[in-house]
Amino acid sequence: MQRSLLSIFVLVITLSDCQKSASRQLDDLLDSGSSFTSATFCEKNKSQLIERKEDCEKVTKLAQEEIDTILNRRLDLGIAPVIVEKNKGKEIEEFLQVHTRMGIRYWEIWKTNVILE
Repeated sequence: MQRSLLSIFVLVITLSDCQKSASRQLDDLLDSGSSFTSATFCEKNKSQLIERKEDCEKVTKLAQEEIDTILNRRLDLGIAPVIVEKNKGKEIEEFLQVHTRMGIRYWEIWKTNVILE
């Protein structure tokens, strides 16, 4: 009985060590992911990323600037909607849904002016 409890304890410790910290996951996303994926991760894990607030603010600003750029193309096109690649559009929509402040600002404009293809 005592040996099996010890085995379970060791297994739990080993598995928890395998899980990357939120900070390390953010580093990986910043190295290889899009600004939207990184900003979404920041928003979902902000309580664990307090020490990375500056990085999260920077990547959120990049995401916002990219949304502004996409929506500004709408002005250049006149009445035609902007076409965005489907996977990128899904990343942006997830970002807008998770990041409440950005969602309030952009969601309706996004849905009425962008087509995902």
